[in-house]
Amino acid sequence: MTDPRTDELKDRLQRVHQRIETACAAAGRLDRPELIVVTKYFPAADVQRLYQLGVRQVGENKDQEAAAKAAHTAISTAGLNWHFIGQLQSNKAKSVARYASAVHSVDRGKLITALSKAADQALQEGQRTAPLDCLIQVDLREPGVDDGRGGAVPAKVEELAAQVAEATGLQLKGLMAVAPLGEPAEPAFDRLQQLASSLRGAHPEAHWISAGMSQDLEAAVASGATHLRIGRDVLGSRPYPG
Repeated sequence: MTDPRTDELKDRLQRVHQRIETACAAAGRLDRPELIVVTKYFPAADVQRLYQLGVRQVGENKDQEAAAKAAHTAISTAGLNWHFIGQLQSNKAKSVARYASAVHSVDRGKLITALSKAADQALQEGQRTAPLDCLIQVDLREPGVDDGRGGAVPAKVEELAAQVAEATGLQLKGLMAVAPLGEPAEPAFDRLQQLASSLRGAHPEAHWISAGMSQDLEAAVASGATHLRIGRDVLGSRPYPG
């Protein structure tokens, strides 16, 4: 017997999966993007409900919240993968390396150095069993602006990717981006797809494209996204902290 919240999540999850199926069909894709459910501001109980409904990939934006939820649900959610998708300070790398399977927001050399050190230490101490998957976050605004809002300008992608590829404890997986505000998502995601194709020429293993949220998942699917980061349409409006 399930509770009303689980029933609600099940219904929302089914509708999102249907949107993904429809988007794949419209784009002529036979492969299906991975759904990452973003649980930011929602309680650990919702993570456990999602796990019971078959979700195995969840995303978080803030280390303090993510670390607490990961610890709280560790025993009851074996096999659940935590994706860190928010801006990350270098001093939080040690914490993130203990629970995250992937970091989608790598955008500067100092952070790569910190994550490499932390992930390598976690591997040696048995806190990890595999390298930390890393995606370079790209700022898709045109022209590119290096203003500290998160994301590397496209011209820096190859340099950062090479640094990740050479770092111990890390595994280069691909690119992540958010569609710029006030701009149609389609051309932005097309630019991301082109950058991803170029990156794969030098790093064939970097095949992930993390793009698309509740409002633009169809555009992301059409542009080849391999991972979708969906929060609101699965969990509802966020209960923002006061």
